Parts: sequence; C-alpha cells; structure tokens
Amino acid sequence: MYVLGISRVHDSAAALVRDGEIIAFAEEERFTRVKHDGRLPAKAIEFCLKQAGVTLGDVDHVAYYWTRWAEPIHAAKVFARYFPKTLEVFRNENGDDGGKAAGLLDTFRTGGGKGVDDYHVGGAVLAHMKRSFTLERDVKEAVGYTGPTKFKVHLIDHHRAHAGSAYYICPWEEAAVLTLDGIGSDGTSTLLAHGRGNRIHDLRRIKFPHSLGAMYAAVTGYLGFYPTRDEGKVMGLAPFGRDTYVEAFRDLVHLDPDGGFELNLSWFRHHTTGKHQLSKKFTDTFGPARPRTRVTAENPVPQHYSDIAYALQVTLEEAGLHLARWLQRRTGSKRLAMAGGVALNSVMNGRILLETPFEEFFAQPAAADDGCALGAALEVTVGKHHLPRPRTGFTYTGPEFTEAEMEAALKDAGVEYRRIDDIAAHTAAKIADGLIVGWVQGRMECGPRALGNRSLLADPRDPESKTRMNEKVKHREAFRPFAPSCLVERAGEYFASDYPSPVMLLVFDVLEHQRDRVPAITHVDGTARVQTVSEDDNPLYYRLIKHFEEITGVPMVVNTSFNDNDEPIVATPEDAIRCFLKTDVDALALGPFWTQKPHLEEEK
Repeated sequence: MYVLGISRVHDSAAALVRDGEIIAFAEEERFTRVKHDGRLPAKAIEFCLKQAGVTLGDVDHVAYYWTRWAEPIHAAKVFARYFPKTLEVFRNENGDDGGKAAGLLDTFRTGGGKGVDDYHVGGAVLAHMKRSFTLERDVKEAVGYTGPTKFKVHLIDHHRAHAGSAYYICPWEEAAVLTLDGIGSDGTSTLLAHGRGNRIHDLRRIKFPHSLGAMYAAVTGYLGFYPTRDEGKVMGLAPFGRDTYVEAFRDLVHLDPDGGFELNLSWFRHHTTGKHQLSKKFTDTFGPARPRTRVTAENPVPQHYSDIAYALQVTLEEAGLHLARWLQRRTGSKRLAMAGGVALNSVMNGRILLETPFEEFFAQPAAADDGCALGAALEVTVGKHHLPRPRTGFTYTGPEFTEAEMEAALKDAGVEYRRIDDIAAHTAAKIADGLIVGWVQGRMECGPRALGNRSLLADPRDPESKTRMNEKVKHREAFRPFAPSCLVERAGEYFASDYPSPVMLLVFDVLEHQRDRVPAITHVDGTARVQTVSEDDNPLYYRLIKHFEEITGVPMVVNTSFNDNDEPIVATPEDAIRCFLKTDVDALALGPFWTQKPHLEEEK
C-alpha cells in the first residue's frame, strides 16, 4: 500500500510510505531552490514517486495535512468574539514589525506560497479549504499525470500529523506526545497526547489565539527578523541579552495551575489582524520595533533587542516546561516525543529533558510543517490502516546520486578534482589543517539541520572557524552559533549530558574545562546544540569524526548546513558545486571526489 503525504503553504514537502516503510521524504525548497517554498510540492512528489519506481497511478492514498471545515469554523468564532476589532483582517497594511504583511485576499490567492514574510493567517485558512476540494486535480496536474488514478484523499488534522510525525517513528511503544506551533486545522496551537502502540490519544488541545508559536513569530518580527522563518536566529541572539525584561514578559503568557496557558491578548494583534503583529501596548512598553535591516558589524543588534530576545526565550522555555510537566503527570510516561515548529527550539528541548521527570526524549527532525507530510502519511498508514510503524529510515530520506552523476557535474563545472580512496580520512586531515569543507554524501537529510550528508565541516578547536564561516561562507549574522557533531560515546566528556542527540535538537552546556578546547562550537553562554553521531546512524560520517579524533584528540567537528545565507541546503551535486564556487568554502568532498580552491593547492 502506497501512501503519499503532502504539506504546503510554508515549508512544503512530500513523503511516500509503502506498507509502513518510509521510502522518501523531502522538502520542495531543496528542488526549487526557493527557501521555505510554500507551493504545491510538485518536484518533491516527483522525487518520491521516482524513488519508489512508481507512478501516481500506483498510489493508494493521498494524505493532506489539513482538514476542511474545522479551522474556518474556529476562525469564525474568533472573529465574532473579538468583533469589531477583527475587521482589521480585511486590511492590507505594513505590519508593526517593519515588514510587508499581505492582506487576507492576497494570501488566499497565493496560498502563502510566495513566502512566509507575506502571510496572512485568515487567507491561509481559506486557501487550505479551497485546496481541499481540488487536491486530486492539483496533484495530477503538478506531476503531469494524465492516466487513471485509484487513490483516496484523506484530510488529516494538522496536529495529528505533527504528532504522528514524531510518535510513529520514535523507538518506543509508549510515549507522551507534545506538539507546539502557531495554528492548526481546527485552531489548535498545542496538542498534548499519549501514544500507546499504534494509537495516539488526544488529552488536551489549546487553541488560537492562545499560541506560543504566534507569540514567538510576533516578537521575532518585532526584533527585525522574518516571523515563522527566523525564530532560530532569535534563539541564537537570546544569550547575548540580559534579564531586564524577563519579569515583564511573564505577563505575556499566563500559565494556569491546571497545566495549560493563555496569552494576555492585550499585548498582541494576531487575533484581530490575522498577521504576526504586536499591540500598541507592547511598543509603548518596550519601544519601537527594530527595522528589518541586515545585521552586520556596522549595523549590530542593539542591546535592547537582545534583551527582548532573552526575555522571549525564557518565557518560551518556562511555558514548555509547564506543559511538559503537566503531560508527564497526566500520562505517567518517562518518554516524550515532540513536533511542531516551536519544537525546533533546542534550548527549550534541552531543559525539558534535564528538568522534568521525562528520562527519554525524541523530536522529529523536520519538526515544522514539512514534517506534517510524513506525519499525514503515517496517520493513514498506521493510525487508519493499522500497518506496522516504521523502524528505520526517518532521517536520511532525500535524493542521492551515483558516482557517475557526481563526476559528470564536476566535469561540467570545469573544476579540477581527483578521486580519493578514503574520503573520510582525507577530509578529516584537511579539516585538522584548517580547511572548511563541503561534505556531500549519500541520501540528503530531512529537516532544517544538516546531519552529516549535506554539511559544511570545520575544526572546532579554531575560534576563527566560527568567524570565517559566518562572515565569508554563510554570510550571516555574527551572533549565530555553530553546532558540533560529536561521537556519541564521547559526548559525556564534553557536554553536561551524554544523552544521544542524533538530530541536533537538544542544547546542553559545554563542560567548563572543555570550552577553551572547542571554542568554535561553544556559544556565548557556554552551550552547544549537539549532534551525536553513531556508527549505526551514519557510518561514513562517524568514520570521518573518528579520524579527526585520531589526529587531534577531539571527537567532534563543526557542522553547519551546506548553503549560503537565504538559500536552501544543497541537494544535488550541481547545487554543491555552485555553493562551493561562490563562497569561501575551501574544499568539496563530493562522494569519493575531492576538489579544492586553486590558491590552496600549495598552502594546504
């Protein structure tokens, strides 16, 4: 039985599951090269079908990550409750966040596919409803299929798709399940559930306008970044802040004794405008929003806004801990599976693991809406048809390329290259010599974090690795940290926890006596977003790090996604070569092939 899962609007993706086995899963942006592409994932669908060697005519079920009527009904209730202020949803205006904010009709027409910076929640609600009627036609047109089809369309509750994306692939037969985002298909922003066997049982839902994701997005916009896209930047900025506004921010979210929360809506406008905006009360209290200008050495983020980022991060962590503790008490479980865009906040996740009674933790690597494509497919496969849950293959699910395809791309680009017998050992030695290396091997990973198959690698011992990577390679803000990929068996020697973190969604303290040894991965607050690497998970990448350890004594490398700023992670050999040539990446390990910049031939 083939089940095709689809998500769209932002971070569109497609997944194909066969009899409970994940055949393929990838984001549309990787193929179109449009970051956060929200259009129907035509190219991702084509990839999934090609990977399985089937056509759309072979697909038995199509699962879409949104239901039809529940959210419009909830939206109507919100509109009526806050009327007449909600008449603002029909206005097309520039937002308080200093950036363009599309009106309801514009987002309805485009479906939000133009990008998350011109996104209107109300318009997206209507777009989802419209698309639910035309999904079969849209999918056929997208892939140019004109033959007969047999598939049945399933409209899956958004947060059930999030929950399924985490629980159905976690390694346990029982776990608490927590999903957190902006808004789902019945207005849900937070789902607390309990997974047992092949079933997920809802325990509690918290609904829009009470939404941690909406708060996160609105303050991200206030700080001069793109809401629903740049929250990770705000997490990286927060440690530069002070606790000046922490107490004041606690008034934004009221944590009730019964385990839930409510936003104090006097600080917000998302419930009346449909946009990620804050109220006049917020700007009167905390000052005007930072203009949406690029952060550079000449235009740094003022301390005031770093302090706001810190207060937001603390508020988010406290709310996450509050929800997790209630869920643990209610379920009695020692295991937690998480998904939803807010679950990409790895600092919050680390605190949940270390400061609640949960002893085991799992997060979907594609925790945002891209993961809902997989979750929707699994909800049909496992939840509805009771087929076995997947046991392997949930991380490296994208395209891979043959050696012949890689070599052809190198020849077409006109770069000099050579084949290396042991590419892992060779690359490790070059990293130890100070080179920044693009590393492209095997199947592409899913989610926003590079996990060792589409990565830029550097020496964690060299503090200049971080500076050079930010300024010359990634062209991004200097305050953003870099993550380590560490041998799983050695993690406890460097970090405050040795808990396995294979998908880089847990932040731990770097042990104080090790911080000077690995400055390139140690953030300003002494933490690191850790990826642990085992031989079972990724044998070639493990070997590279093992060789680096043998050379340097340090069991980790700096790992960041292989892409320039504001572009998706590279997918193909051609993508990798283009990024290598236009940035200050020193060398490229493309499968077994090695090429490096000509000026380094004698120096290194």
